[in-house]
Amino acid sequence: MKKFWTYLNKKSYYAILLLCILTVIGTTTFITRNNMKTLDKLNEQNAIDLDEEFGDYDLEDVGTIKAYQEDLNITKEDIEGAGSAVVESPSEEETAREDTSATKDIIVVSGEETKSNKSASSEKVNESRNEKRETSEEVEETFSFSENASLIWPVTGEIVMDYSADKLVFDKTLEQYRVHPAICIAPSEEGIVKAAAKGKVEMIKNDPETGITVILDHGDGWKTIYGQLQKNISVKQNEIVEKGQVIGEIGTPTKYSIALGDHVYFQVTKNDTPVDPKQFLINN
Repeated sequence: MKKFWTYLNKKSYYAILLLCILTVIGTTTFITRNNMKTLDKLNEQNAIDLDEEFGDYDLEDVGTIKAYQEDLNITKEDIEGAGSAVVESPSEEETAREDTSATKDIIVVSGEETKSNKSASSEKVNESRNEKRETSEEVEETFSFSENASLIWPVTGEIVMDYSADKLVFDKTLEQYRVHPAICIAPSEEGIVKAAAKGKVEMIKNDPETGITVILDHGDGWKTIYGQLQKNISVKQNEIVEKGQVIGEIGTPTKYSIALGDHVYFQVTKNDTPVDPKQFLINN
C-alpha cells in the first residue's frame, strides 16, 4: 500500500508540472493571437486610399519631361532676336591694365606704412635701450661700497653708548653689562639725521628696541641702520638717498634706551653681521 502511494505521489508531481507548462504555453498563445488581431484592426483603420485622397493622376513618362525641359532652354540667339541688351565684357588687355594700376597703388601705400612702422619700432627699441642704460648706470652708481669707503656721521655729537662685540659694556637703562652691536650718538646741535653714504631705502619699520628705524642698502652686502627717529620720516621705501641727505629727526627714545636721552641708534652691517661703525666714520 505504501509503495502505491509513493508511486502515486511521484506521478502526480510530474503531472502537475506538465499541466503548468501546458497552461503557460496556452496562455502565451492566446495573448499573442489577441495582439495580432488588435494590430490588424489598427492597420485597417489607419490605411489611406491614395485614389480617394488625391484622385486619379496620369504620370508623365521620362521622354515627355525631357521634352518640356528642352522647350524651356533659352539660347543666345533667342536673346539677340528678342532685342535684349547684352553687356560686353571688358577685354583682357583692359583688365590687365586695371589690375596693374591697382597693384602699383597698393605697393606704394604698403611701402609708406612699412617705413612708418619700421621707424616707430626703431624709436621704441632705442628708447628701451636708453632706459636700460640709464637703469644699469643708476644701479652701478647706487650700489657701490667697500671696506675702504668712508661714512659721514649721521649727526654731530657724542657717543653715549659704544659698539662692543667681544666685551661687555654697561647699559644704563637696563642696568646690566651686555654686548652692543651699534653706537648711540647724542646730538650736540640740531637733531637732524643724515645718510652716512649713498644708498637705497630698503625698509622703514617701528622696532620695539630702536623705535622708528630706517635701513639703507649700499650694495655688496653693506647696510646702515638709523634708529630712535621721529615718525615724520623724510624718505620713502625704495628711494635712492644721496650721501648727506636728510633722513629724519631724532625722536623720543624707547624704554630700552631711555636713560641715554635723545640720541640716534647707528649700526653698520656686512651681510647682516654687525661691524664697528667707527672704523668707517670720518673724524668730526
